[in-house]
Amino acid sequence: MTQSYLKITRKVARDIRLIVADVDGTLLSSGDSISPAVTETVRSLEHRGIMVGLASGRTLPRLEPLAVALNISGPIIAENGGVAKLQRGSELFNLGYSRQPALQAFMKLKTNFTKAIRDAKDNTDRLIDIGFYCDGIAPEELRKHLEGVQLLDSGYMLHLHQEGVSKGNTLMRILRLIGDRTLHPHEVMVFGDSSTDVSLFAAFENSVLIVNPRLTQNQTEEIRNMAKYQSELHCGDGFIEVSTRILNIRACRV
Repeated sequence: MTQSYLKITRKVARDIRLIVADVDGTLLSSGDSISPAVTETVRSLEHRGIMVGLASGRTLPRLEPLAVALNISGPIIAENGGVAKLQRGSELFNLGYSRQPALQAFMKLKTNFTKAIRDAKDNTDRLIDIGFYCDGIAPEELRKHLEGVQLLDSGYMLHLHQEGVSKGNTLMRILRLIGDRTLHPHEVMVFGDSSTDVSLFAAFENSVLIVNPRLTQNQTEEIRNMAKYQSELHCGDGFIEVSTRILNIRACRV
């Protein structure tokens, strides 16, 4: 059962050494501009000894400028777990994934639903994931035509990638290579807003659902009660309020 972020305890807050956040609907409500308040919050977390990382369906070319702007020291996970770096500026971590299953599945969908499927503009930058839009056909119907791949709905676009790829799996795989290489799952807090973040919620106990008003009622119902905690405010404001509670607890203000 998901509970208010106000239930985050002193022990949990003091144990956190890494926060990994989704981007769209979690740090940002739309576009690519980070609010000064979110930037200041991230920098406060880093200053207080909490590394911050990103885990998104975006491509690396879209994530790395955000990582630089925020000056984060944590990992960058792109394409819903298909691509990862241990920190900004480092080499790609070899996860061993292939784009071929997603490409084959995408061609099948385009054949079966020619007029409904539209490519995402950034597919040329994607290494593992395929992003696309679909007009008038529910994801449940599309899944009936797919085998050996996953179809995810972020609320912004649809994504295809091979089975086994997820933000949660990738973060868990690289966890003991981050920072001083002593991180444990209970020292991680993950933030997300949609079904693409459920794998993070499943892998890490300290999970926060950020309320995103852009999601439909059906999309919201899919993820309800998946995370341990939930924000009251929306998107970046929700990230700020939860992070602020953690910072205040660590400063002994609550």
